[in-house]
Amino acid sequence: MSKIGFMILIYIQIAVIFCISTAYGGLGVTGALIEMEVAPGDHISQEIEVQTDVGDSPMDLLVDVMGYGQSPHGGSTEISPDKDLSPYTARPFLKASPASFHLEPGAKQVVTLEGDVPADVGAGGRYAIVNIRSQPMGNGTVGISLAINVPIRLTIKGTDQVKTGEIESLELVQPISGVEQNANLIYKNTGNCHYPFQVVATLDDKAGQVLANASVPVSSPIIPTCSWTIELPFRPLAALSAGDYNINVTVSLEDGTPLASKGIEFKV
Repeated sequence: MSKIGFMILIYIQIAVIFCISTAYGGLGVTGALIEMEVAPGDHISQEIEVQTDVGDSPMDLLVDVMGYGQSPHGGSTEISPDKDLSPYTARPFLKASPASFHLEPGAKQVVTLEGDVPADVGAGGRYAIVNIRSQPMGNGTVGISLAINVPIRLTIKGTDQVKTGEIESLELVQPISGVEQNANLIYKNTGNCHYPFQVVATLDDKAGQVLANASVPVSSPIIPTCSWTIELPFRPLAALSAGDYNINVTVSLEDGTPLASKGIEFKV
């Protein structure tokens, strides 16, 4: 057998959404969300400061601009360039520099994001992620790589911001229960820009009497073409007796403007 070893890479990642400064495992950034309004032809230049703690080991880091994806529960995920096929991507016209650098413990490095918004960029929003990650650290067969994703959310000034969506599915969680009945909702952004949304749902009997409510305020924005899975727990004050029931769901913007609604029937 060859004595050339192999390394199991443990990739630890944090997706930064709301804060302007964050740290994970000793790797920290300031300027951890880039959100701005731009016009066609504008030049973009933003700085991201990367630093490590004084007690950390030296790090070699890599920087790439990647596509912006979202997990089923809303977390930001990077998409490799060969798979970044969204019509709303900003990746092709953005560049981060330096592409690689070395950090001693407690040191800082400024990463500059630059690019020119195309004249024909189109309407709505454009999205990308700056992925900052360390080279694998550790000895033997196990290595650890730290990473931070910096979301980039651009709103194209003077264009229509279409905020639409659809409920792709609404399903009961099995087994059916008269004590607590949960449902799963999958909601997709069919518009051309990002927006936060909220979900309000009721569990009703056949006469229309509301027996339980479920609401899910969503504070982070959903980006175009992405779908989120929302869990809805219903807990009636009294156990449901045998019979027919309905669950009705409405998804709306923060100001209450309805986006989509759907209902499902079930028996206990």
